[in-house]
Amino acid sequence: MSCPELNLSVEPGTLGGRFTTVEGILTQVRDDLRSSIFDTGDGGDSMEVATKTKWDSFFDKLTEAINGEVKFTIILQDPLASSYVQSFTAPEPDPQIKMEEYDRTEEEEEELGHKDMKTEGYEEDAEVNGAATNGT
Repeated sequence: MSCPELNLSVEPGTLGGRFTTVEGILTQVRDDLRSSIFDTGDGGDSMEVATKTKWDSFFDKLTEAINGEVKFTIILQDPLASSYVQSFTAPEPDPQIKMEEYDRTEEEEEELGHKDMKTEGYEEDAEVNGAATNGT
């Protein structure tokens, strides 16, 4: 997930599974990130002023987005197609939701292990290697 206008990018697997709203997902990202930055290690009072100011500005902008005060785009890249976005204008398409189908990149195929999978002709390989494919 990313939001270019908010300078936000969340790596795959960071959020786990969620059934939520846009407000809910952004609130979770904000709260989790704020907690990991300010509640541990060099966060809080010992953080350099310039760094703290940058983070405060980032969190303020994120809060404005959560409150609907700024326009932003959420991009969900889901190479496994395990996400679902509900349109509240159903059955009519929501003009604010743009869905794009795309082919996985070579890198995504590699990361997902798809390049190592053999989905055709595996029966012949099993017979050649002495394994039975009919349960005997």
